[in-house]
Amino acid sequence: MQLSVLVLTFLAGTISSTHGEATFSSHIFKHVKTKTSPEVQQTATAELISRIVPERASQFKVTVDSALKPNSFKITKTSDSSVVLIVGSSGVAASKGFYHYLKYYCGCHVSWDGDQLDLPDDLPNVNVSVEAPSSIVYYQNVCTWSYSFSWWTWTEWRRHIDWMALQGITLSLAPFQEDLWTEVYGEYNLTQHDIDEHLSGPGFFAWQRMGNIRGWGGPLTESFKTFASDLQAKVVQEMRRFGMILALPAFAGHLPVQFKTLFPQAKLNPVEVWNGFPAQYASPLFLDPVDPLFQKIGSKFVAKAIARYGTDHIYFSDPFNEIQPRSESARYLASAAAGIYQAMVDVDPLAVWLLQGWMLVKNPFWSDRAIKAFFTAVPNGRMLVLDLQSEQFPQYVRTQSYYGQPFIWCMLSNFGGTLGMLGSVDLVFERIRETRSNESMTMIGTGITPEGINQNYGLYEFALEMGWNPDISDVDNWFTRYAMVRYGNDDKRLQDAWSIFRSTVYSFKGMEMMRGKYTFNRRPSLKLQPWVWYNETRFNEGVELILAVNGSNELFKHDVVDLTRQFLQNTADKLYLTIMDTYTLKNAAAFKHYSNLFKELLQNIDRLLATNQHFLLGRWLESAKSLATTSLERQKYEYNARNQITLWGPQGQIVDYANKQWSGVVQDFFLPRWSLFLQEMELALATNGTINETKVRDKIFRKVELPFNTDRKKYPAEASGEDALELARELHQIWSERSREMKKLPREVLKIRKKGRKSFV
Repeated sequence: MQLSVLVLTFLAGTISSTHGEATFSSHIFKHVKTKTSPEVQQTATAELISRIVPERASQFKVTVDSALKPNSFKITKTSDSSVVLIVGSSGVAASKGFYHYLKYYCGCHVSWDGDQLDLPDDLPNVNVSVEAPSSIVYYQNVCTWSYSFSWWTWTEWRRHIDWMALQGITLSLAPFQEDLWTEVYGEYNLTQHDIDEHLSGPGFFAWQRMGNIRGWGGPLTESFKTFASDLQAKVVQEMRRFGMILALPAFAGHLPVQFKTLFPQAKLNPVEVWNGFPAQYASPLFLDPVDPLFQKIGSKFVAKAIARYGTDHIYFSDPFNEIQPRSESARYLASAAAGIYQAMVDVDPLAVWLLQGWMLVKNPFWSDRAIKAFFTAVPNGRMLVLDLQSEQFPQYVRTQSYYGQPFIWCMLSNFGGTLGMLGSVDLVFERIRETRSNESMTMIGTGITPEGINQNYGLYEFALEMGWNPDISDVDNWFTRYAMVRYGNDDKRLQDAWSIFRSTVYSFKGMEMMRGKYTFNRRPSLKLQPWVWYNETRFNEGVELILAVNGSNELFKHDVVDLTRQFLQNTADKLYLTIMDTYTLKNAAAFKHYSNLFKELLQNIDRLLATNQHFLLGRWLESAKSLATTSLERQKYEYNARNQITLWGPQGQIVDYANKQWSGVVQDFFLPRWSLFLQEMELALATNGTINETKVRDKIFRKVELPFNTDRKKYPAEASGEDALELARELHQIWSERSREMKKLPREVLKIRKKGRKSFV
């Protein structure tokens, strides 16, 4: 049903901010601005509106006025007109203004997972002005291009760029560079074989670019280089049409191993082995930024990037991502930073170095002295730091606001594109406001830097809106409204449900890693420690409220599957603990009973996931294969896609890091692993023996994990057609009853729990 206009027009009036965050940025980055004319930006926004609401587009008139304050918009509509007038300082600002009206006045919603665009017949009157408190709203992590964007075509990017504009994103990345490096390497007389040994496959670009690995998932074909290069050129052009700023790649010092032979006198050293990768794929060379050769190669590369894409004067380079510099000397670190920066300004005197601050997180190498030397070696205002996980491990306080360098407050939240529900909404809300109000801070913007997208959507929209809406003062109200606009339904049960989710799964405050503390989607072991930080009973009440509503909206159906998946995932954790307890007690009958339930649960989860297209392995694999031009490429891309979400490396170097609870993965990867492991446990009980986890892990690797990586089985790319809501209700009832049964465990099991062998909140 359409939402009440009265409920949604709470923002009527004037919203403004003149905080120092924007003032500081405009002073520092006067030269970093769009070169796209207001007329082109205006056209881009009008075309966006036509794509979003084609039948109502004539009721919106857009103007881009660069004389307005940066990142601001005005929306007006009076009762004597049927047209909504939107004036923005840029195409991005105007697009954000359009979405602001859709969301807060029409009760509509646009997300990664779909849209709810049930506009009222009569568009509401409005008179509102907004000036964003953040002068930069940033989006993307270098890893997003591997965990989520690897197989995207223009179709996916067309939709995503529209979403970026609607969210008011002003700065992002253009990271594809393998075509340019192929040219550079060729100019240094590397053979095609040398280049093939270095460049990774599409599923692993991010870590090859940062010098962590080389060649894994490759060799990279010329057809993919051409495809990706052409695609990025189109993506960059379209983003700039809205007035967005794009950061181009710069040289970080990582080179093919053959450069050691070519330049024996250069300061070239192998990077330390990352996550146990074998020699064939490990230790690319790192060219010391103090070496004169660094300037030659770095300048050559930046010049090629500018020639291909033009420039907005921002360049990203991450030389020490999970890599230690060769020396802790302050003099060396200052020289290294200066050398990296110099390779940019040799080509572009106005260059700004964009750096991910991840290298500082939980890394004892970076002492206060080392950090100061590194960051002060670049002229103030010519380095822009992404404080990559500000919601949990902020570095801006420890580094005294990066010793004067401007930074962007970023929410990371997701690692590997995994699907568990988690978040720290209160920390996002509190820390952005606190930092923004602290005049000693050099924060100039906010943003999101997830390693993977398509999960926990509300969390990301909230963080992005904190960059645009200075009047968010009540997090609970924001999520209540989120439920209303996402589903286009003012049913109070939906609002109450999201109030519960906001105070449970999205309420984490602490230093412990939230992600990955599940069981069924991890490699089996006797030593897993499932953990939740929230009141699970309370969370389940929210799930029950959602399932009680007869919603038909596509976003509602998506969330029904995702929420029930989370409930069933938590149930699997409890089952795992019970299985381990019965094993410890050597109760073979009880062990077999609960093991069978565990396997049945995984089958149920796969069946549920199959009801929604967003939870299908087939979509991921088919999108990978569709980019191939030969059968060999098709096989390679499918292997990249399968390996990334399972073993992540030739022998499982980062196994399960990026796993996905998708239909197909549960049935043919997680379930067979656990079936084999439980079978070995059952055999140990029957023979009064013990289980050798090392041998069993090797058996799982050989019989399940490796075969899945090389298999060519075709999976559905369309949903099963089964009613997701009815199935979710059925499974919720069945497993709620079985969970209650597990609470009535034998006394001896409860004794084990009381001793603390396992814990489950």
